Amino acid sequence: MRAYPSELGLSVYFHDITEQRLADRRLRESEERYRGVAEVLQRTLDLSLDMITTINQEGYFVTVNAACRSILGFEPEELIGRPYLEFVHPEDRTRTAEEDSAVEAGRATTIFQNRYIHKGGEVVWLEWTAVVQPGDPLLHCVARDITERKRAEEEQAFLAAIVQASDDAITGVNPDGTIRSWNGGAERMYGYSAEEAVGQPVTLVIPPEHRDVAAHAFEPAARGERVEPYETARVAKDGHRVPVFLAVSPVLDQSGSVIGVSAITRDITERKAAEDQIRALNEHLQQRLEHITALRAIDRAIASSLDISVTLGVVLDKTRDQLGADAVTTLLLNPHSHTLENNAYRGLRTTIPRGPVVRLGEPLAGLVALNRRSMSVSDLRSTQVAQAFRDLLDREGFVTYNAVPLLAKGKVLGVIEVFHRRPFTPSPEWQETLETMAGQAAIAVNNAQLFEELERSNLELGLAYDETIEGWAKALDLRDKETEGHSRRVTEMAVDLCHRLGMVPEELPDVRRGALLHDIGKMGVPDAILLKPGKLTDEEWVVMRRHPTYAVELLSPIKFLRPALVIPQHHHEKWDGSGYPDGLAGEAIPLAARAFAVVDVYDALRSNRPYREGWPEERVIEHIKAGAGSHFDPRVVEVFVTMKVRR
Repeated sequence: MRAYPSELGLSVYFHDITEQRLADRRLRESEERYRGVAEVLQRTLDLSLDMITTINQEGYFVTVNAACRSILGFEPEELIGRPYLEFVHPEDRTRTAEEDSAVEAGRATTIFQNRYIHKGGEVVWLEWTAVVQPGDPLLHCVARDITERKRAEEEQAFLAAIVQASDDAITGVNPDGTIRSWNGGAERMYGYSAEEAVGQPVTLVIPPEHRDVAAHAFEPAARGERVEPYETARVAKDGHRVPVFLAVSPVLDQSGSVIGVSAITRDITERKAAEDQIRALNEHLQQRLEHITALRAIDRAIASSLDISVTLGVVLDKTRDQLGADAVTTLLLNPHSHTLENNAYRGLRTTIPRGPVVRLGEPLAGLVALNRRSMSVSDLRSTQVAQAFRDLLDREGFVTYNAVPLLAKGKVLGVIEVFHRRPFTPSPEWQETLETMAGQAAIAVNNAQLFEELERSNLELGLAYDETIEGWAKALDLRDKETEGHSRRVTEMAVDLCHRLGMVPEELPDVRRGALLHDIGKMGVPDAILLKPGKLTDEEWVVMRRHPTYAVELLSPIKFLRPALVIPQHHHEKWDGSGYPDGLAGEAIPLAARAFAVVDVYDALRSNRPYREGWPEERVIEHIKAGAGSHFDPRVVEVFVTMKVRR
């Protein structure tokens, strides 16, 4: 209702506002419902894990849901009213602005990715879906955090780059045995491109003889089991074999199910070549070590034994082992008959007699010795040889022959022969080894021959010494008729007694010489005293008792007789010290002299003298027993009596 003044009075107009009030009420109710729906919608949007926002035409955030907290670290109030490009990574701002301008009203949703800066400074990857509705000035956007996915893609891309760049062949195999993936290393190793290999059976690169082994590795891996890496071989496109080290493992999906098998194959050609080289070097070093060891064994044999058969046996054993020969023989030269004689052999199936085999100049060994040169025969079956040698070759089945002369100090000492029962071509190293062994054999033969000659000379010289000494003893016996044969008898008994007393055999020759020369000092006693038929005066006994001293004066200048002087010098000493010339007593008297004193008295009492008859055996034994402990060593007497009784 409204009132208006007028000349006639007050005019009043009425207007019905019922509809208007109803409309206002409906509007208020609608606004309340809208606000409720908006609040419900906002709460619903806030529950989303994606960031949902609207951006006006000036590029400012108008609305942002609560997901911005977890995605960017900002509260919605911190973003609303601020330009969104402020939060975009500087490197992505231009591209992002271009993407926004490309969004057209009514067109399909635009999806793009860019980087934002988190409130804490970290980089966050977002994937945006943007749309503009017709007649709506706002840009409606939904952003999803794909940072982890991007990292996974980067890791996958990084891993793929590593796999592709690897020199190892890295392949994936489907459960049905077909090739699924093929990296650059596989292309380089096998020569097949990925287009040629993918879809082909994995046997494309597996040699037939290795397929069973490959199946035994593939089957457990296809079941999800672990397979130990192993060495095997693969075949390339051009057909050449590649030695490889292979690691096979199952490929699992997120649920743990096996979806295939991966194979990492490493080419070990160079390693194998290095191993072969090292193995060959080790074998060579082992051969050299065995060669040196063999030479050392031969040196020890040469140094420890002068028995030529023993030493040559060692030489032949080592020669056969080092040269891989079937048989080895040595022939030694007889310089008197100019023939080579069998000496030692190893590896023959039959026995060959010792003695002359071939003369100098006759084939084959005779030519080797005469020419002083090595000989090698590759086929003995077509070689002209003596019939006896031919029979030996046929029996033994020898095919090849090698021989070298044994040379020492310019002299030919013999020949060493090496036989094989199969075709054989000697290498320079093999020939060098044979010549080295022949040199060792020649040293052994030469040493043995020199020792044999020296031993023969020493024996002859020793015999000459002994014959000279026996001659002296006989001369003494002839001078003193009363003691003829005495020296020989007491010598035999003295040697026997000293042996029984435990003297070593090396000492007995000196006992023998001393016994033969026990009275050599009497050469200094005048005949008037030595041959006097009656008893000697005291003055004459003084002269007679000087004969041990005379013996020392006569024999000591002779070096080899000095060890024999103990008997001529001390055989008149007595156990109680009353003897002469030095008055020694007990064990101060040398054992040989103590023993000889017994046998000297025994023989003297048993022999006839001008002034008495020889005593009977029993009386002499009793006399010697009575002198035990005074004149004689009791132990010597005991052994002597036992010796005489047993005789």
